[in-house]
Amino acid sequence: MLQTLHLDGAAAPVAVLLEGPALRLRRPEAADRFAPLAGLARVTVHGPRVHWRPEALLACLEAGIPVVFLAARGTLAGVLVPSRPPRQRADLAGLLDLAASVPGFRGRLEDFCRAARCGAAQAAVRGLGLGADETRQAPRRLVEAALAEAAAPEAAQAALRALKALAGAAVAAALARRGVGPHFLARRTGAFPLPEMLGEALLWHTWPACRQAVAKARGDEARGLDIASRHALIHAFESADPDGVIDRLLARLAVTLASEMV
Repeated sequence: MLQTLHLDGAAAPVAVLLEGPALRLRRPEAADRFAPLAGLARVTVHGPRVHWRPEALLACLEAGIPVVFLAARGTLAGVLVPSRPPRQRADLAGLLDLAASVPGFRGRLEDFCRAARCGAAQAAVRGLGLGADETRQAPRRLVEAALAEAAAPEAAQAALRALKALAGAAVAAALARRGVGPHFLARRTGAFPLPEMLGEALLWHTWPACRQAVAKARGDEARGLDIASRHALIHAFESADPDGVIDRLLARLAVTLASEMV
């Protein structure tokens, strides 16, 4: 099973080198670690103190591994997309490009993403026993419940932002592996931010696994989460099988797009 490599330079700088068929991760006063390229689905870079050797970055691209960059405050800064054929060939890229030429496409895509987000949040609301709720209110109810049970509400807010960034990064990498172009990877003029919008659905799908990590988070508004809280959140997020959830979301999206083209 392919894994996500998270590179976090908050505690200490990380140097990423290439050692044969693996990435060599070097930190001050610590033993080097190795991450075989053949076992990686994506690499997620947290913050600015992760220093890449060009040959290591090139090896990721040649292996078809997307590299996702998160800014210091956890926002999605960008995705380095391999130009080689993706490992997982899918028709999603072609379906998106074709559907984009049909009038009203953006509105229909927004409807799909909104329904996916609200459906996932509704399921989480029911699972937590918060009672029946209208679809559009479910995400807000979950945020309110998370802040109410948190030891430090400001840290919980920072954890929610970090979780949203993790989810968006995972979706962005999955889209890149399927050959989806940059016009669907970022919010900018003329672009549709699929990672951001489907990332919100992924966040609530993974919420049962991440809820305790959010409630126990420590940190502040200026610096964000402390290192232990960030690592606990990453561990909880990855334990929820985000790639499996994304596969199902994107499969549903492909079916929806295909049906609209008939």
